[in-house]
Amino acid sequence: MNTDGPIDLMLQKQLEQYRLFREQLAETQALAAPRHAPVITVSRMTGCCARDLSQLLAARLDLQVWAPELIDLVARDDRLRGEVADLLDPAVRERIELEIDAMVARQQCREDDATRALVQVVKILAETGGVVIHGRGGAFILRDRADLRLRLVSTEGRRLQEVMRRRDLDEHEAGVFMRAGDSRRTAFVRLLFHADVNDPRAYDLVINTEHLDPEAATDLALRYLDLRED
Repeated sequence: MNTDGPIDLMLQKQLEQYRLFREQLAETQALAAPRHAPVITVSRMTGCCARDLSQLLAARLDLQVWAPELIDLVARDDRLRGEVADLLDPAVRERIELEIDAMVARQQCREDDATRALVQVVKILAETGGVVIHGRGGAFILRDRADLRLRLVSTEGRRLQEVMRRRDLDEHEAGVFMRAGDSRRTAFVRLLFHADVNDPRAYDLVINTEHLDPEAATDLALRYLDLRED
C-alpha cells in the first residue's frame, strides 16, 4: 500500500486496529460469556455534528469509526477489499455474497460492481462487530443486523449556524454547502439503495440535535442500546 498520503496512513492504521480487534474478539468469544460488540450506523443531515457523535460513541463503547472516505477507499481498491475480506472465514464471506445477491433480487441495492463492493465492505466490517459505520448508506445495507441505526436531524437554522462556525463560511456559502450535502446524500441513497434517506422507518432512533449537544445525543443513543439489551 502506498503510505505517502494521510488517507493511506489512516487506512493502514485502521486496518491494523481492525485486525487486532478481531483477534481480541475471537479470544473473548472463547469465554463463557462473550461480550457483544455493537454495530452502529450513523446517518445525518448536514450540520448535525455527526462526526463528533460517532467519535463519542466509539470512545464510550470502545468501537472503531469507519468514516465515508475510508469505506470508499477500501471499496474501490480490490486489493484492500480482499485484505479486509481475508479477515473472515470463507463460509462467512460466501454468506455475505449470498446476502448481497438477495438484496439485488429484492431491489434493495443496485446491481453493479461499485455498489456490490461498497455493500460487501460494510457487511464485512460489521460482521465482527465493534464498529460505527458513518454514512455510506449503512442503515440500508445492514438493516436490522445493526444494533443501532441512528439518524441525526435538526432545523435548517441550527444546522446553518453549525456549518458557518465549523467551515468559517458566511450565511450564503453555508446554505449552499448544507443544501448540496443534503442533496448528495439523498441522491446517493435513492440511486444505490432505491430508498429515501429521510424515511424514519429506516432507523431505530432519530435524534433532533437542535437543543442537544453531541454528548447529550450520545447519552440518548447509549440509553437506546441499554434498553435494547434489556
